[in-house]
Amino acid sequence: MSELSPVAADAVRVVVGLGTVVVLPLGLRLLGDRAVPRSASLIWPLVGLLAALSVWLPVGPVAVALAVPFAAASVVLAACVLRVRLLSTAVALATPLVGALALVAERAGWGLLGFSGDYLALTVPHMLFAGFGACLVVGLLAHLAVTPLTRAAATAAPVGVLLVLAGYFVSDAAELVGAVVLTVGLWCAALAAVRLPGTGRALLRVGALTVGASMLLALWWAVGEATGLAHPSLSWMAATHGVANALGFVLCTVLGLRLRGPVPEPTGLTYTEVGATQGAPLPAGYRHLRVRHLLSPGSRPDDLAVVGDALLRWQVHAAAGIELRHDADEAAPGVRVASRVGVGPVRLHEPCEVVWVERTADRIGFGYGTVAGHVFRGEESFTVERDAAGDLWFVVTAYSFPDLWWVRAVGPLTVVVQRAYLRLLARGARRVLAADGRAVGSAA
Repeated sequence: MSELSPVAADAVRVVVGLGTVVVLPLGLRLLGDRAVPRSASLIWPLVGLLAALSVWLPVGPVAVALAVPFAAASVVLAACVLRVRLLSTAVALATPLVGALALVAERAGWGLLGFSGDYLALTVPHMLFAGFGACLVVGLLAHLAVTPLTRAAATAAPVGVLLVLAGYFVSDAAELVGAVVLTVGLWCAALAAVRLPGTGRALLRVGALTVGASMLLALWWAVGEATGLAHPSLSWMAATHGVANALGFVLCTVLGLRLRGPVPEPTGLTYTEVGATQGAPLPAGYRHLRVRHLLSPGSRPDDLAVVGDALLRWQVHAAAGIELRHDADEAAPGVRVASRVGVGPVRLHEPCEVVWVERTADRIGFGYGTVAGHVFRGEESFTVERDAAGDLWFVVTAYSFPDLWWVRAVGPLTVVVQRAYLRLLARGARRVLAADGRAVGSAA
């Protein structure tokens, strides 16, 4: 830390310790086990304490050895980004790894991607507070209250963090753009926080006032770096903006949110338009899907019952080779079922609840809706139907919307995967029909 003044260097060390020992473990507790396995484990503050100790030691092997466990724990956090719904929470879980790598490199006296010394040292608290802390806060606020302010914060803050990070490699002007976007996101979060009623309001207000002022300093510094205008030094920024963000904004806001208790997680259906796949118009605001696969042209009278009964007893899924867990042997309203799609560790657990079952002379099937933990929000129905010509069809109707940030990011690819999954199910229905001695028809 040769370019930082002794006071600023010590401030950075204290802030790093605050981030690794207090803020990160406390934030993981707020996120809960759905986001990070064993989120309340003592492992997190323990590895954080080792990292905090490392920054007070001379550069060398001992300091590196103390920093490495924190880096390993950060890898685990980064692997959890696919488990969370919001981009802001994903960025919160990913950025400690950036800080941890910078910490290991700085403690070893190495350069990393063209950076060394003070820039690596300052990257650690930056990723712990502007990265993890700030994005954690906006993500939690978005869970507590879905408003235009929280939606704007949950988008602008993580995008701003990523733009600032990219600006390190692109230009000071790009970093300025990132600082502006991040500031907008954090100010939106501050306005949303002060409007929350109940316990912890005083701490939330302190955090809001602090970030309002501290981000002005960040903008001043970014403008100066990009234009050459007079602006504070790194030492001055570390001792003012850095300490204020760490203590006044992130710590106070996280503590305020902690006093409000755990963020409630939904346990029931994650959408409101229940039952529309049974025949009602599909609701707006979702992606609609209607697929028909021909099972048998000119079916026999009992074919509908054979395949329909198998469908209701989960045997069509089994014949398709799809792992399905259910709490009843036959579909009925209220029954919980979860499909597990994928291979090995790359496997999605998609829980649903049956919302309707139908059994008529020409149609047998059920519809289920998504519950907490599913990568989508919406409803899907599976029916076996006989048309006026006597042909037997496997019909799927769905309306859904991606509920995880990375599912939204891959966009149209999800439709391709979904249609492939439904073709697999139709193949399972044909296998059921063929096992009953009926010739299998073609797909349509």
